[in-house]
Amino acid sequence: MPSDTLAFLRDANWLNAKRVRAYSLILFAANAIGFAIWIGLARGGIDHSGKPIGTDFMSFYAASRLVLSGHAAEVWTPQAHQAAQDGIFGRQLGYWAFFYPPAYLLICAPLALLPYGVSLFAWLAGTTGAAIALARQWLKQQAPVVIGLIPLLAFPALWINIGNGQNAALTTAIFLGGCLWLDRRPVIAGLILGLIVIKPQLALALPFALAASGRWKTFLVTGFSAVMLSAAAWGLVGTEGYLNFLHNNALARATLENGLVSPARMQSLFAALRLWQAPLWLAYGAQAVLALGVIASACLVIRRHRPDRFALAALLVSATLLMSPFMLDYDLLLSAIPLGWLVMSGLKDGFRSWEKTAALVMFVWPLFARSLALNLHLPLTPLILLVFYVMVVRRIADTPTSH
Repeated sequence: MPSDTLAFLRDANWLNAKRVRAYSLILFAANAIGFAIWIGLARGGIDHSGKPIGTDFMSFYAASRLVLSGHAAEVWTPQAHQAAQDGIFGRQLGYWAFFYPPAYLLICAPLALLPYGVSLFAWLAGTTGAAIALARQWLKQQAPVVIGLIPLLAFPALWINIGNGQNAALTTAIFLGGCLWLDRRPVIAGLILGLIVIKPQLALALPFALAASGRWKTFLVTGFSAVMLSAAAWGLVGTEGYLNFLHNNALARATLENGLVSPARMQSLFAALRLWQAPLWLAYGAQAVLALGVIASACLVIRRHRPDRFALAALLVSATLLMSPFMLDYDLLLSAIPLGWLVMSGLKDGFRSWEKTAALVMFVWPLFARSLALNLHLPLTPLILLVFYVMVVRRIADTPTSH
């Protein structure tokens, strides 16, 4: 590679604040216009492909219908859940399973009090608004540099989450809210972080990171919060609901292992290997080795360098995105946390080699992750996430101890 080209990619001096603002505005406008056209072409809440607007939200809304009709325990009975979905538009449009634990049902329960379209709008506006507001605080507290709203609104993963009617903005808000309070109010931080029990595959790294950093009060309160939320859910669904949830895990496992959700749509190493026809034992084994390696290295970095709450959150989330075998492209919204930290650290202390390029790739990657895997069988997300994780580790290792 010519030295000029290498320097162009390594240093990315061309990627200045003016260009970032311009590119972000273009990307935001393209997303907004695209969504306006998509919704404008819909008829009766059904898009041109025959799917409902906010596809995955169908699962949450149908679950709420079952709760409000007094059949909460049947949310994990596919026949009952399918019937509740069919009743939303008066016909069968597909099936969107509910693999979440009972604690998540506490959040879904009131959704069907409103008409489907109004409820979808309220869900997306509320969760997205919370994530953006907390992200702005997250960035503001790290350095006296104003990022502005447009780069946040331009992040492709945000729009992918909106298009799917999903909950990645909610889980992002949980991580942001908890980590913002880590130092000043460790009990509040634990109460917030415990909410991640609604999506337990995102909690794999959390207890290890809290323990390694010596934040024992937050560690204990996080566990308490998760247990209390699960107990409250038992009050809603009863023993029958928990048994149905455990029985429904067989369908969840089949979805993962047998491609009921295409592995091209998922973003983990497990899914990448399954897309390439690797046997289950190899896919699971490779995912386990990656997860163990990531959490071991993250704990070592935490113990050795004692990162502050911002760096700790960046490390925690970048590790989390590599650990679970069940990770979809809308979950990449979580990468906003380490991405924001890396950018703010660079603006404050100067960018290291390749950091601008890595940040740019991570920012735009959700646009291409699913299409490259579906159309070209190139599931590159695990590699992108691993490189980004290394960038986060390197930045922490190069930063003086701050906690």
